[in-house]
Amino acid sequence: MDSRYHSLAKNLVTHSTELKKGEKTLIHAFDVPEDMTLALVRAVRDRGAIPFVQLENSRIGRESILGGIEEQFETTLAWEMERMKAMDAYIALRGSLNVFENSDLPQENMKKALRILKPVLDWRVKKTKWCVLRWPTPSMAQQAKMSTEAFRDFFFDACCMDYSRMVPGMSALEKRMREADEVKIKGPGTDLAFSLKGIEAVACGGTHNIPDGEVFSC
Repeated sequence: MDSRYHSLAKNLVTHSTELKKGEKTLIHAFDVPEDMTLALVRAVRDRGAIPFVQLENSRIGRESILGGIEEQFETTLAWEMERMKAMDAYIALRGSLNVFENSDLPQENMKKALRILKPVLDWRVKKTKWCVLRWPTPSMAQQAKMSTEAFRDFFFDACCMDYSRMVPGMSALEKRMREADEVKIKGPGTDLAFSLKGIEAVACGGTHNIPDGEVFSC
């Protein structure tokens, strides 16, 4: 097993979710290597927490939405919500062999599925300790115009770092953005100015998304 899987899993259960003994943790894995899911199960147990695993496949997920009817989504909502309410934490590992897998799904089908299942998402975000990770795939490397190996190395360098070291700098930038009235960006062929007055700033240091490290305005 790639040793970086263990480092990444440790980051997810410590810095990102701070799992405690006895906490029920749902591991939601989409098209990721079996070894990574195994590493995360073991990391959850090392914290004394209790792992539960759901494996998904993007092609099967697409087919479920493509032919899905109201009753299917409503029934899914019922048992998904019951399970989510039993969880203390949620960690998603999201990969995709084809980033455009759902590109030809009818918009109405997507909207219906998202609308009906939204209560599960809302509960998870508001009531659990959660973190979502994007897994590096050949299709993502292709979009970045990188080799698969180089892209994976780039990914693990970003995801296995000590995110706590970023907090002081991010906090300072967050404070500066909250206090700023206007931002100006100048460079060759670039001359932009926009207002930040009255707009909130949020620092993201790897607690909910991996990779991370942004300070955004909202």
